Amino acid sequence: MFSFLDSVDPFTVLLALAPLVAYLMVISGVRLSGRALVTSGGRDIAALALAISGFLAVGPAELFFPTAAATMFGPAVWIALAVFYGLSVSLIALSFPPRIAVYGRTAEELYAPLLAAAKTIDDKVSGDQSLLQMTLPRYGIHLRIDGHRGIDYAQIVAFEPNVSLRFWSQLLAATRGQVQGQKPPLPRRGYAMFFLACVLVGVLVTQSFGNQELLVQGFRDWLWR
Repeated sequence: MFSFLDSVDPFTVLLALAPLVAYLMVISGVRLSGRALVTSGGRDIAALALAISGFLAVGPAELFFPTAAATMFGPAVWIALAVFYGLSVSLIALSFPPRIAVYGRTAEELYAPLLAAAKTIDDKVSGDQSLLQMTLPRYGIHLRIDGHRGIDYAQIVAFEPNVSLRFWSQLLAATRGQVQGQKPPLPRRGYAMFFLACVLVGVLVTQSFGNQELLVQGFRDWLWR
C-alpha cells in the first residue's frame, strides 16, 4: 500500500512523520482515556505547528533552503530556521483572539462544566444551553462554545474582542478543574485517530528497520549542506 515510499529516503519519511505521529498519539490517548485536555488557543496552535513541522522541514525548508548561509555557518543555519519558524507561529497565534481549546469533550458536554467554572468567577452568570452561550454580567463578557455535533473538540470564545488575559487565565484554570471532575463520557472516541497513528508508526518502523546506514547518511546529508 505504501510501496511508493520505497523510492523515498528513509530519513525523509522519518523526519516528516515523526512529529505528526507524536501529536496523533497524544490526542488519541486523551480521547480514548475519557479525560479532557483543556489548553489555551495559543498552545493549541503551537501543538499543531509542531505536528506539521516535519512536513515543512522536508518541503518548504528544502525548497527555500539558504544554501549560501549554510555554506558559511554549517548546521547552525537550522537553528536560525527553527527560530524563524517559532517566531512565525507566535505571530500567527497572537493574531487570533484569545480562546480555550478542549479535546475530549463535545460542545454539548462542555456546557455544564463551563457554566460551573463561570460561576466561580461570576456568581450572577446566566446561560442558554440551546445556544451554548452564557453571560457574565460582572465582567460584561458573553461566551459561546463552538464545536460540531459528535466531534469531541470544542472551543470557548468571547463575543467581545478585548477580553483581558487575566480573565482567560482564570477561566482556563476553573474550566480545567470542572472538566477533570466530570464523569468520562461514553462511548469513547478517538479510535480512528489511534488507528491512523498506528499505521504511521508501522510505516516508520518498516522504513527504519534494516536501513540504519541510510538513516545516518540521510541525517548527515540533511544537516550538512
